[in-house]
Amino acid sequence: MPLNLTKQYPKRPRLQDKKSYIGVRGYFITIGTYKRMSYFTKDNVVNSLIAYLHDVSTEHVFDVVVYCFMPDHLHLVLKGKSEESSLLKFVHSFKQKTGYAFRKAHEKQLWATSFHDRVLRKVEDIRGVGRYTLANPVKANLVRYPLEYPYSGSFVYDLKELIESDAPAYYAQV
Repeated sequence: MPLNLTKQYPKRPRLQDKKSYIGVRGYFITIGTYKRMSYFTKDNVVNSLIAYLHDVSTEHVFDVVVYCFMPDHLHLVLKGKSEESSLLKFVHSFKQKTGYAFRKAHEKQLWATSFHDRVLRKVEDIRGVGRYTLANPVKANLVRYPLEYPYSGSFVYDLKELIESDAPAYYAQV
């Protein structure tokens, strides 16, 4: 079922099995802005958040396979790098640090209360999920090709290699 970006995410319980959020696993998450405000359209805002994302991913031992700051939400494809990597602690820390800094700078709330998560199966190609994520600005008619979008990136892969490695025809169809 596709995400309904016109509504705020409901506060919902996470998976009952908290082990699904810890360890060497892949995740696809989406974090919406408060009241779907389009905060991610300015270089200074997004660049600040990317710096926090780098620090928090290092602190919580995660690879940021792909990030994509859409105008009113953030997509992340992440992979825990150790048995102690905790997605819930990572997201909490990232939202807390960035939310505090944003409120201090702009006197506004940054994030919606909850977030959407999907634990990737071991058989899923995390690079494929990353390519799918990078196609979001194209699907939203913000750019014609993923590399044109200034607010996507990876701390692990060269985007050009990632995009063109397995699916150049995919992007020609988007």
